[in-house]
Amino acid sequence: MAAAVLFTAEVVFVKLLANTVPVTTIVLARAAGQIVYVAPLLARRGMSLLRTSRPALHLARGTFSLVCWGLYYWSFQKLDLATATVLSFTSVMFVTALAGPVLGEIVRWRRWSATIVGFLGVVLVARPLDVTIDPAIGIALLSALFGSGIVLTTKKLSATERTETILLYIGLVTFSGSLPIAAPFLAVPEPWQALWLTLMAVTGPAGMHLWINAFRLADATVVSPLGYTRLVFSTLAGLQLFNETPDAWMAAGALLIVGSALYITLREAKVARQGR
Repeated sequence: MAAAVLFTAEVVFVKLLANTVPVTTIVLARAAGQIVYVAPLLARRGMSLLRTSRPALHLARGTFSLVCWGLYYWSFQKLDLATATVLSFTSVMFVTALAGPVLGEIVRWRRWSATIVGFLGVVLVARPLDVTIDPAIGIALLSALFGSGIVLTTKKLSATERTETILLYIGLVTFSGSLPIAAPFLAVPEPWQALWLTLMAVTGPAGMHLWINAFRLADATVVSPLGYTRLVFSTLAGLQLFNETPDAWMAAGALLIVGSALYITLREAKVARQGR
């Protein structure tokens, strides 16, 4: 639950920076926060933390994070917090679609059916009766697609790599990738901008750390559903801070997307237990 609160706080700070700080700068700050977070481990364990037999996969994992963060933060600046949050849950459905060709997993009809239901929810969130569809919805879905790449590469890396090594390489790849893109737009921030950037850079890695530890302490069937409380927190934050009120289309779409993602998550955990 604490991780869900921190992830919500992260995007609140991103939204507070909208139209004043470029997204490229926000991504750079997030990448720097990742490195600072892992720095104590690097100081304690030394260069052994960098040892890996899968550098190419670390590069792919970091690249997915770099692109995903940029699209993710941009979508949260353009969409209501609740809408952007619920669309981020579609990464679970993209994982289902890609698990077969990428991981060689057998995806049966139940998960495929839930995936289709989830994407019907996306159609509702997009308000199908409107003449024009907000392009930010497409950006949010593209972010979720790259988010599924994060999940798939992490699954592969976790079989042989330490969590600390994975986290370190995420920071190194995202920082080195975002620095040349952000450099032309860097400027000395106002004190309040520096505060929001710092808090955003801290809450992201802290939320990730708590989320990983939660899965170590309890079964996925217990932990995973709690991630969807982000929708509650983001709805409340949007209402209180940005005067955002979800409409009926968003509520109906959220019901299908969250229900689908929740079913897929619990079904995958059940199958994993049966395979032990």
